[in-house]
Amino acid sequence: MTADARREVEEFILGDRFSCLAGRSAWRRGGITHRHYETLGGPESARLLALDLEEFVASADWSARTFTSFIATFEQPRGVDELRFEELLWQQLQWLHEHDAESHRWAEGYSPDPQSSEFAFSVAGHPFFVIGLHETHRRWGRRPPFPMLAFNSHEQFGQIKGAGMWDRLAEKIRKQDIKLQGDINPNLYEYEELSEARRYSGRPKPEDWQCPFAARAAAAAAAEERELTVSGA
Repeated sequence: MTADARREVEEFILGDRFSCLAGRSAWRRGGITHRHYETLGGPESARLLALDLEEFVASADWSARTFTSFIATFEQPRGVDELRFEELLWQQLQWLHEHDAESHRWAEGYSPDPQSSEFAFSVAGHPFFVIGLHETHRRWGRRPPFPMLAFNSHEQFGQIKGAGMWDRLAEKIRKQDIKLQGDINPNLYEYEELSEARRYSGRPKPEDWQCPFAARAAAAAAAEERELTVSGA
């Protein structure tokens, strides 16, 4: 099953409809770690995902020129609509956090509040931007053959920006998006203005949308303590 899943992921990423050129290049260069799990939104999948992401964070070189990402795919459920996918995505991230919080604090410098513009999802103390993809996604370039979550490092985003490559990369992705679908993904307009949590599932949100994720009180308190320490220094 895992071998078949990897083959399907490769066909999707290297296919004509996949708009993330950095992801396509990274796959060819071996920069993407892929793991396949049974059920999106399931506690056992979350437990295994937490272990795999911990290993990924420990071994990753964010300063490398090759883009690095972790892709989790799930055998089921297939063909769910975007609302159900969004529910399962946040259910999966909640379970993942419950496992992760047993041994790791929230990523330093980021808020655990999903309504905050400073939010990033934390695993193994590392900040990630999560991208959800599924078969019925409204954007054609985000329709893999089964549910998929991509964990992209904010630290690597910082490296790309620092090297002056961010705007050029974003422009290439937008041009590819226009070529495929005729317009730019509207979610891109919200970047750095509202919480990134609004963009994880790919479904456009009403202004009053409330994220269903809740960080453990201990994780939130630790993050608040760090912020007070920094501000008081």
